[in-house]
Amino acid sequence: MNDTPKHSLAFWIVFILILLLVAGFIMQAYFMFTLSQKLNIVSQNNASTTNAFTTFSSTTLSRFEENEKKFVQFSDMLYEEQQVTVALTDAVDKFKRQVGKLTGTVDTLEKLTTTDPELLQKYSRIYFLNEHYKPADLSFIEEKFDYVNGKEVTISSEVLPFLSDLLEEAEDDGVDLIVLSGYRSFTEQGTLKNVYTTNYGVGANRFSADQGYSEHQLGTAVDFTSTTIGENLSAFESSEAHTWLLQNAHKYGFVMSYPENNEFYVYEPWHWRFVGKKLARYLDREAKNFYDIEQRDIDTYITSLFD
Repeated sequence: MNDTPKHSLAFWIVFILILLLVAGFIMQAYFMFTLSQKLNIVSQNNASTTNAFTTFSSTTLSRFEENEKKFVQFSDMLYEEQQVTVALTDAVDKFKRQVGKLTGTVDTLEKLTTTDPELLQKYSRIYFLNEHYKPADLSFIEEKFDYVNGKEVTISSEVLPFLSDLLEEAEDDGVDLIVLSGYRSFTEQGTLKNVYTTNYGVGANRFSADQGYSEHQLGTAVDFTSTTIGENLSAFESSEAHTWLLQNAHKYGFVMSYPENNEFYVYEPWHWRFVGKKLARYLDREAKNFYDIEQRDIDTYITSLFD
């Protein structure tokens, strides 16, 4: 008879469960140990990273503060440079203005010394031109604008460009406008006055100037007409050419010397004198006549006569 005790099934089940619990405990202990090790490693790494970050942050902050100081210094320097630039710009502008004024003064002085002051004097029984006076330079008017082709009507060379522009503009506007006479010498004016005196007696003084008092001797005055009117100047007032001149002549520097009711000669709507664009436009704008304003006021326009 076998004496070895026999264990029941329940015993073995309990035994196996105990083994499993022991094994689970051992595995859990090992897992916790491993996890602890890993946590230590991570903690060490974090500490290293934190130290590195702290060092980096400190270094970066120091550099930022240093750069901020440099930026402030640079900004101050830039502001100072800007102030210097502004000061220099102001100085240059002031210098330019002074140069401009000096240049203007030089130009004015040059014009005063090179422009004939006689050209804006009042004649017509007021001022006298001696027998030797003659414009510095005379030019022929373009033949198509000369009433008597081949007559060689002349005018001051300085005035010719303004007169040519006026005649060309009238032509472009379809207006029949030409020149009957221009420059007359002292002798020519005397001859013409003698003819008028012979024919009209003392009445000639109402429409013809004596020697030395004619604007034609200046070389800046012209008598206009048209191809249909010719020398019949009494018809000029009612012509399209006269209307056009009233509206446009001042734009080219010309004014009518003897309008209605002037104190010198009879009304001469055909006789126009060059006085420069600036003065002519002023007279037109103010509805004044050349002989109505003071000579000292007229003289202020001498420097702009040919502008």
